[in-house]
Amino acid sequence: MKNHIPLFLSTSILLLPYLTVAQSDTLEVNQLEEVKVTAFESKRTVLETTASVGIISPRTLERFAATTFTNAVNTVPGVRMEERSPGSYRFSVRGSLLRSPFGVRNVKFYWNGIPFTDANGNTPLNSLDFNSVGRMEIIKGPGSSIYGAGTGGVVLLSTSGVAESNKIEQSLGYGKYGYQSRNTEVKVGDVAVRYGHQQQEGYREQSSMVRDVFQFNSTSHIGEKSSLSLLGIYSDLHYQTPGGINLAQYQKDPTLARQPTPTLPGSVIQNAGIYTRYTLLGVQHRYALSTHWDQSLSLYVSANDFANPFISNYEKRDEQGFGGRNVWTFSKDFGKTDLQWTSGFEWQYGKSAQRNYENAQGTPAGFQTSEDIRSANASAFTQAELQFLQSFTLNAGISLNAYQFSYERFFPAPYENQQLKFNEVVSPRLALNKTFLQNWSLTASLSSGYSPPTLQEIRPSAGGFRADLQPEVGLNKELSLRRVGNRFQVEVNAYQFSLNQMIVRRSDAQGAEFFINAGKTNQKGLEWRFDYEVLQNLGFVQSLKIWNAGNLTNYRFRNYQQADTDLNGNRLPGIPAFSQNTGLDLGLRKGIALYATYQFVDKVFLNDANSVEAPSYDQISLRIVWKKNWGQHLYSELSASADYVSADIYSLGYDLNAFGNRYYNGAPKQNQWMGIKAGWRW
Repeated sequence: MKNHIPLFLSTSILLLPYLTVAQSDTLEVNQLEEVKVTAFESKRTVLETTASVGIISPRTLERFAATTFTNAVNTVPGVRMEERSPGSYRFSVRGSLLRSPFGVRNVKFYWNGIPFTDANGNTPLNSLDFNSVGRMEIIKGPGSSIYGAGTGGVVLLSTSGVAESNKIEQSLGYGKYGYQSRNTEVKVGDVAVRYGHQQQEGYREQSSMVRDVFQFNSTSHIGEKSSLSLLGIYSDLHYQTPGGINLAQYQKDPTLARQPTPTLPGSVIQNAGIYTRYTLLGVQHRYALSTHWDQSLSLYVSANDFANPFISNYEKRDEQGFGGRNVWTFSKDFGKTDLQWTSGFEWQYGKSAQRNYENAQGTPAGFQTSEDIRSANASAFTQAELQFLQSFTLNAGISLNAYQFSYERFFPAPYENQQLKFNEVVSPRLALNKTFLQNWSLTASLSSGYSPPTLQEIRPSAGGFRADLQPEVGLNKELSLRRVGNRFQVEVNAYQFSLNQMIVRRSDAQGAEFFINAGKTNQKGLEWRFDYEVLQNLGFVQSLKIWNAGNLTNYRFRNYQQADTDLNGNRLPGIPAFSQNTGLDLGLRKGIALYATYQFVDKVFLNDANSVEAPSYDQISLRIVWKKNWGQHLYSELSASADYVSADIYSLGYDLNAFGNRYYNGAPKQNQWMGIKAGWRW
């Protein structure tokens, strides 16, 4: 670690001569976090909200290198984002990791109000460029009462804020392990266009990544009562997948990719990886029908050209989808009582043509399977939110959810046609918030969640159709205490989540995955976060802030058995019993900001039997940013970032319940990046 500290310090020293003569620029670091929460279609302050919501604002993203969302997301207690290798993301909320061998499962995403999780249950989070998103609201716990399927949570993404003025901006980034990035943004009037390129060679064998993303978004007002927002993205992504290795291989060389065996080749020989070309076009129209009635309509179409050369096969998917969401809102004050009534429906349809071939070192060879799967889901919901007696907010909502798959197999013969339609599920939610002592509040909530299997769980990677899989159903009980003030903010959440018909991953000797329903879980947790502004506008110091966020968990299996082994009472794998983040944000005059973050993650079990565990680790993240206005139009930004990890074994995502004990995906314990940005506004 000591050998790399001078790189970070020397970059900082190089900036100092410029900092001493710089004009007095104003930093955003002294601004309070966004005060409005839009979760559950409600626009309440943090103090008034009836939901447990983690907010990732531009200030949160500023603390870490502009390479990935991972570090910023992991500062939200109860939320975990992992990157097993560049481009290979996992995202989980309160223990939903069991269903996520890769990607996002059991968490519903929206982007600018448009459904981003498709009808198949897939969320192409790795198709986004870092600059595509400027804010996240993460609803922790079931959101099925208004957002449809999902027991883990809901994530509301928003594009980067559109500047008031027109601008042209270019940024460049460089780092270890061949990291490079280029981003160009042009904003004229109501239209913003972005192009982002990112590439890296990776720390391990077979772990390089290249991604190009073109994105546009606009919001235009049509008269005084309506607005029209457009969103479009095209992403071309290729990343290699090194695969897991066992402990002996990790201890020999953590940069190894999955090794060959007497019966199977390794990841390098098979050129294992993911190729995806993803397109999304979305539109949202908002219209004020009257003084009290508002309507919003969101529509989207998407397409994904997907290929995955794997150890045992070469998978090709051609996917198309469309859907929408329509919401009506009635708002009215009745004296000292404020009513907001929200009702609507959401629908989605998707088709996936799936073909499996033999993998001849990264090239499709002999034909194995040919299958088509169609997915359809619909949700109708209604919710009433009543603010009364000046200090109470009551939120009551309920939804009716329907989900089905249709499956056709064309090869191998004989032809097969199956339908899988799940019973309609009613998901209610009830929450009550009470504010007191001006800046304190207490919230109690009870919510039900419903999560059917995704397409990748219904159809295993080797082909076939798991018509026996059933949806998960969960019940969450939660109590939250908050304080919001100008300099001191705190939030504590205590919850108990019970899950039935839990869906878990299994893998066979070839590494092909499949999923089964297995028992129940009882998940108890305590989350906290506090922020304290120590100094404001004192000499050269504009702001000094300290913060801490963390969680304690006790997640255990109930009525869970594998063959003759009783696993009742075992801990859920992949979930640390304790983790925390502590940070210091220092904003100085002359446009300087310094950030230091310390993260501790406790040991985790790697299998359901709790017979293998990975040790804890400590991580320190450092970042310095200098922003400068060179007159009225030209502006610039320089930054340097570094991550340092202390751990015996360090992985940014373990393969849980892995066949052959291949749990480990080695990650670098030291990393550094530098960035430069310049722009012209008018």
